Amino acid sequence: MRIGLVRHFKVDYKRRFLMTSKQFKDWEMAYDTSEVIRNDVELQNIHWDKCYCSTLSRAITTAKDIYTDEVIQSDLIREVPISPIFNTNFKLPFWFWAISARFAWYFNHSSQEELKRNTELNAKDFLDFLEKAAKEEKSENILIVTHGFFMYTLQKQLKKRGFKGKMIHTPKNGNLYLYKR
Repeated sequence: MRIGLVRHFKVDYKRRFLMTSKQFKDWEMAYDTSEVIRNDVELQNIHWDKCYCSTLSRAITTAKDIYTDEVIQSDLIREVPISPIFNTNFKLPFWFWAISARFAWYFNHSSQEELKRNTELNAKDFLDFLEKAAKEEKSENILIVTHGFFMYTLQKQLKKRGFKGKMIHTPKNGNLYLYKR
């Protein structure tokens, strides 16, 4: 069985360098609904039997652009929401908000909408579903279009299930990463 992971196309949205906690959350909402910049994706001449994607528009657009048959959407492979760790009107750099929020997620901090254990459960549940469906439908090659931060959790779950492939910490937009078992 082969699983191809693709991070959605690059999002066409600029951000401010300094922002308040509210502006940071507003940035996330705008980012989630922004257009993408399409690019060619090398699918390694593999016939993909199925394609699954996140329910966020950037993943849907990417999946429909690179896969010609039906694309199946799933909330289980959505990007992990990111929230400021505290509220303030004081402007701080974007990188502070992003890094501190991801640390907060890692330590299951209450400031985050989704905790690490929930993200891991989503990845496990999705792969359980995927393996069952693949067995029933005799699908050998599955394409998944998802998001950069979530992909890392998904890769770890694939490794635990015996899939071989390179662990990518910062996946490139519109690029295929292949895992085989």
